[in-house]
Amino acid sequence: MALHRWKWKDVRRRLTDHNGRWQRPSADGIELFDLQAVAVTRYRYRGNTIPNPWARLNHA
Repeated sequence: MALHRWKWKDVRRRLTDHNGRWQRPSADGIELFDLQAVAVTRYRYRGNTIPNPWARLNHA
C-alpha cells in the first residue's frame, strides 16, 4: 500500500476557493469549529482579586 503524501500545493489547492481565500474544511455538512467566534476573557473567576506584587511597593 502506497502512502499518498500531500504537498503544500495540494493542501492549498484543496482548501482555497477560486479567489485564493482559505475555506474551513468540512465533510458532510459538518465544519470545523470557528475559533474567531470565541471571545478572549482572562481571569473570569478571580478577576482583579489576584494580588499584584508591584502595587505593594512603597517608594517614599
